[in-house]
Amino acid sequence: MITASGLQMLITFIVLFIAFAIVGFLGSRFRRADLTQLHEWGLGGRRLGTAFQFFLQGADWFTAYSILAIPSAVFALGAYGFFGVAYQAMVFTWASVFMPRLWRLSKNKGYITIADYARGEFNSILLSLSVVVLGIFATLFYIALQVDGLYAILGTMFLESFGISPVSAAFKEYSVLILFIAFVVIAAFSFTSGVRGVSLGAVFKDILVWLGLLTVIVATLYYTHGFNNIFSGMPSKYVALPSVQALAFSTSMLGVVFSAYLWPHNVTGSWAAQNEERLLKGYSLTILYAIPLALADIMAIAVYKIPSVHSFVFQFPASSRGLYVIPGLLVSLVPSWLTGIALLGIFVGGLVPAALMAVTVGNMVGRDLSRMIKPNISGKGQTQIAKWSAVGFTLLSLALLQVIPMTYAFQFYLIGAEIILQFLPIAVIHPFIKFIRKEFAIAGIWIGTIVSIYTTLYANHFKVISTTLYHDIYIGFIGLFINIIIVLFSLAFPKK
Repeated sequence: MITASGLQMLITFIVLFIAFAIVGFLGSRFRRADLTQLHEWGLGGRRLGTAFQFFLQGADWFTAYSILAIPSAVFALGAYGFFGVAYQAMVFTWASVFMPRLWRLSKNKGYITIADYARGEFNSILLSLSVVVLGIFATLFYIALQVDGLYAILGTMFLESFGISPVSAAFKEYSVLILFIAFVVIAAFSFTSGVRGVSLGAVFKDILVWLGLLTVIVATLYYTHGFNNIFSGMPSKYVALPSVQALAFSTSMLGVVFSAYLWPHNVTGSWAAQNEERLLKGYSLTILYAIPLALADIMAIAVYKIPSVHSFVFQFPASSRGLYVIPGLLVSLVPSWLTGIALLGIFVGGLVPAALMAVTVGNMVGRDLSRMIKPNISGKGQTQIAKWSAVGFTLLSLALLQVIPMTYAFQFYLIGAEIILQFLPIAVIHPFIKFIRKEFAIAGIWIGTIVSIYTTLYANHFKVISTTLYHDIYIGFIGLFINIIIVLFSLAFPKK
């Protein structure tokens, strides 16, 4: 039997999801162009201005999982969890250093993907193939991370509306069906609208997320009577970072910063900008997202001060409890209809980046892999392959999620980030100092990747992965250090 408040929340959620789907499909009519051309379908014709860059970067970076997982880390770990706030404030500054140069190269030479750039700049099909294989592999598990957040939203909806526990068999059956419908929707509008549909969906999602986060912050501060009461009496780990965690905090944060805009889908979002100026303005505005997210992270500590929220959160297993912090604050402190709006915003916050990832994988298959197999393939042929590859990738990722325990989703993401970090020499160093030879670039990426993965397994004693630190250093930097050493051998064999 559905509750009255649950019915309000459910109706709001469903109606807004339908509106989200319609907005995505309308993307094909937005700034009409020939969507049989890959740069139009896969990069929006490089015509996104400052406002759309702001919304797309926000949707691409501040996802369902980041909205839920960073407060979860603060809830469980205390001040260490705020490393997410630090990297949110730094990542766009770092991207501003090198991405405008990459944008200019992609515009002038017609590059569609980071693998396309690798092939053109290094004249190497093998390097391009390496970027495609590693990029798709890492992206596949990035989507898995988003679905972890989607399950938390659906778990909240089912529990509050129908009294169905997220750990029950019934929830598993229903959630799989709902996620299948949601993924079919994003596959469909990715196919028809490409980046244009993703961009319009990003606007819709970001408005709801801003509304939801601000609602949580205001409601929590009103209930607790301010920040002093939130922190009063809390253990010291919630107030200050222990000095022994400083190195781990710093290297983990910098690892995310340096790898963030090497992810292929983040490159796609950036290369869709109208020009370098609009790209930089979009980055500078997107930093604003760090403010409500930082405040939301503080609200995670308030769970211990609000009995109703505490009871809601602690009914879940310890392994997933933290993901229910923000939903718990919403259902306990906010009217049902407004809770439905906020939960839908977070839910589509996982779908929009998944759609952008699907388009990006489609771009890499259509642009890069297809030309390796059929060098004279037409532009329209590339686009058709890209569209169907985006659909296939979306459904494949959903199928994969049914066999990967969600407990390990975050670990797979961390390994993916270690892999993506190995793109740094070719994507960040080479555009400014063109000394890297393709042979050493290929060797550096693969050896850096293998060293990172092996060291991660070693640090976890070849058991379940629970850390990506080795002696408090983010392991991705160990692989990157070896990668750069290998790349520097290029100096001994200068290009003619």
